Amino acid sequence: MEKRRVWRLSIPEMLATSLAAMGIGFFIACLFYDCVWVMAAGVLIIYPAMLFVNEYKEKQWRKRLNLEFKDYMYGISNALLAGYSIENAFVEAQKDIKALYENKSVLIQELGNLKKRLNMQENLEKILQEFASASGSEDIESFVEVFCYAKRGGGDFLQIIQTTIRRIGDKIEVQEEIETVIAQKALEHKIMCVIPVVVLVFFRFSSPEFIGVLYGNLPGVLIMTVVLIFYALAMFWGAKIVKIEV
Repeated sequence: MEKRRVWRLSIPEMLATSLAAMGIGFFIACLFYDCVWVMAAGVLIIYPAMLFVNEYKEKQWRKRLNLEFKDYMYGISNALLAGYSIENAFVEAQKDIKALYENKSVLIQELGNLKKRLNMQENLEKILQEFASASGSEDIESFVEVFCYAKRGGGDFLQIIQTTIRRIGDKIEVQEEIETVIAQKALEHKIMCVIPVVVLVFFRFSSPEFIGVLYGNLPGVLIMTVVLIFYALAMFWGAKIVKIEV
């Protein structure tokens, strides 16, 4: 069985992320330490930044895959009601997805040309199991597991598909409701993250002598380091609070 898809950033994405991370590192080094050597250490945040961006893009990809899979289930359901066999229903539904998303469909990219694979005598259950395993989606994996059992035992495919549609649709709807409810809190969190930096920049340019004692000496470096650590922890903690997944 095919293993779960391992997400990898493309080379342009890696370059963009590296440049952004170096820019942020340079800005932090200038603002908190005003030291050339610390500025050079800004490259240390490139790897964590890549991990963060990689995780974010993977979640966005899986979210889109679930959405397309729900539309795919609608297509299969309609094809079954029209009298297609189960294999042909999957093939016909793929045509609907291609028409709906054109060449941008992540589901088509992962599932491949189903008609061609079936014509090459590949088993539908095996194809779906590989697809579910690679997707890493709990909803898709659950559907395929139940579908395979039902196909062997002659279960009600239409009922299984409609149940899957309701489950994924309810999950997406709940997630959107949660995002709407916490949207204000998420905005407040972003503002609170920016305010300390704005205040520090203000003092650096308007009253440099006010915080000048914090630069170029060991006590100042220690204080700024502690402040930076607490600031990073507060940002991370706040992001966790406003991030609710279904």
